[in-house]
Amino acid sequence: MRPSSLACLTLSLTLTLSSVPASADDREDPPDISLEALLGVEVTSASRKTERLHEVAAAVFVISREDIERSGATNIPQALRLAPAVEVAGLANNRWAVSVRGFNNRFGNKLLVLMDGRSIYSPLFSGVLWEYEDTLLEDIDRIEVIRGPGAAMWGANAVNGVINIITRRARDTQGNLLVAGAGSEERVFGAFRHGGQTADGHFRVWGKAYKRDEAVDTYGHTGNDYSRAARVGFRSDWSPAANRRLTLSGQAYTAPTGDAFTVADTTSPQGVALSKRRQDGKGGHLLGRSEWTLADGSDAALQAYVEYSTMDLQGAFQEQRTTADVDFQHRIPLGERHDLIWGLGYRYSSDHIDSGGIISIAPKSSSFNLASAFVYDDITLSPETLRLMLGLRLENSSFAGFEPLPNVRLMWTPSPTQTLWGSVSRAVRIPSRAELDAQVDVAVLPPGAPGNPTPLPLVTRNVPSGDLQPETVIAYDIGFRQRFSTSLSLDITAFYNQYDDLRSAGLGDRRLTFTPAPAIIQNIFPDNSIKAHTHGFEIAVDWNPLSWWRIQPSYSALRLTTEAKNDDPISQNSARLINDSSPQQQASLRSSMSLPHRQQFDVWLRYVGKLGDRNSAFAVPAYTTLDLRYAWRPTRDFELSVVGQNLLDNSHPEFIPSLLPSQTIELQRGGYVKAKWQF
Repeated sequence: MRPSSLACLTLSLTLTLSSVPASADDREDPPDISLEALLGVEVTSASRKTERLHEVAAAVFVISREDIERSGATNIPQALRLAPAVEVAGLANNRWAVSVRGFNNRFGNKLLVLMDGRSIYSPLFSGVLWEYEDTLLEDIDRIEVIRGPGAAMWGANAVNGVINIITRRARDTQGNLLVAGAGSEERVFGAFRHGGQTADGHFRVWGKAYKRDEAVDTYGHTGNDYSRAARVGFRSDWSPAANRRLTLSGQAYTAPTGDAFTVADTTSPQGVALSKRRQDGKGGHLLGRSEWTLADGSDAALQAYVEYSTMDLQGAFQEQRTTADVDFQHRIPLGERHDLIWGLGYRYSSDHIDSGGIISIAPKSSSFNLASAFVYDDITLSPETLRLMLGLRLENSSFAGFEPLPNVRLMWTPSPTQTLWGSVSRAVRIPSRAELDAQVDVAVLPPGAPGNPTPLPLVTRNVPSGDLQPETVIAYDIGFRQRFSTSLSLDITAFYNQYDDLRSAGLGDRRLTFTPAPAIIQNIFPDNSIKAHTHGFEIAVDWNPLSWWRIQPSYSALRLTTEAKNDDPISQNSARLINDSSPQQQASLRSSMSLPHRQQFDVWLRYVGKLGDRNSAFAVPAYTTLDLRYAWRPTRDFELSVVGQNLLDNSHPEFIPSLLPSQTIELQRGGYVKAKWQF
């Protein structure tokens, strides 16, 4: 079936179903979240305190548990596509590039991601290894997406945004849950959960496992992107006293995956060779949190976690990492005008890395320390109308030294249905362990190739620098929210960011080597020789035309301009590569309908603009995707659903990896069936 015919069929089916209203008795139990309830959703990530969504002076979007369920997403990166301006590109069926407001790549290093306040940002590569970060999707309460810097609250690396994945309290997951499904790309998956009660609290234990199919390369051949994973976890919440709340949670996982790297090869006529590799990851964490209310009416929270993980990339390196983190905050209302929060934090992370082959990292063992303190004051200038928010975080780390991270926000609420806000922020991205200490052969120019007139292969080798500086940004945001009625709202944000000291590289010396074969080595050294600026806007609309029908369109535009601060050809090429890394336009249209007899029908149409131009080696054409979901509950406790994904074409590429260059993979059309039973 042609895409145009499929789109017409989808539209016809949507209109047919929408003409049949659902009675109150036939709707799903519990009922779908209304727009009025959504505007009252509590948000905690923007200012580390509980605020209603329309009171937050930041570009914030909340992905609810119901949003995730109705999207048909089977993993967290897919769910993040629900938020406007979040760039999620599938590198393969087991790899994702995720960023906000540009600079997307395999390791989105300007986006800080938390899960229940625990950082899942990797110190090895500066980014998130999404193939290892997962939880039971049914246990996610919401995902708070903050677009724009969050460094004053959360510290370094919260440059372009903060994502906090917040799981449900144990008391909300009582009883039993069984999930099972199978499909063309999601070959088989299953999960269980059991929730119970103790003398003064509640608990749950859960587990999940899946196996994903391999996608195809640009020639239609099967890619080496298989993915399997299994994980178990638990959470317990209890209150030993009326003013005290305790949480203990943890999980463990194993996740073998496949990849195929384009490895520099002096014996190949093309200078590179495709090498299939296996990557094994294992790990676990334990997190504890205590919250209490003091006699003076203030409240405090202390959170600590310890995490251990191993990653073994065949023929490259094996990393073992242990991280311990402690964070304390104290909120003190001062009179009627000041709401003050201050806190302290400390993180210690140590690793041991055995490397060789395509990458070499030295020294083998290293440790990373980060100490921080912050203060935030929410000042009421005019009750119910005007607020000024001042934040400052001071950090000292092993990789970057001392950094001040300030933020100023102003919020004006001329009426209960209108909000206008603006902010100015400074944030930094600190270098990673690999950037500081890794040596890797990036490319080989065969003899006689353009740029290599010599009779020997020319090997471009990235060598450790040791003096990389933090990347910096000064960010300006302004936003407006309007609630026209209980069924229609509008959220608009515009931004302008100035970046400096972005990571690049420069030409070093050349030398002749005879091992393992005669070649000329061209060294390149990491440096901070790029500056950039971005500007753009984001629009999100939420509309309930009928009580059983919700429509959510969104659109984002981004212009990213980079400039090398010298004439070095490596730096010039790096600037072009950054420009090609993010789409200038993204659009999404979601339609969610609750139909008679506990039925649901969901349509999700997405457009992603092109990456780069025709002359770029990393160019990706624009693409449009369509996902459909139909669900039916024959009883209140049992649900069957059918999901189709990427329905408009057989396959399409979404990103070409530039860091750890891998085989280009195209994502295929897919579908799955799912059964969920709660008892």
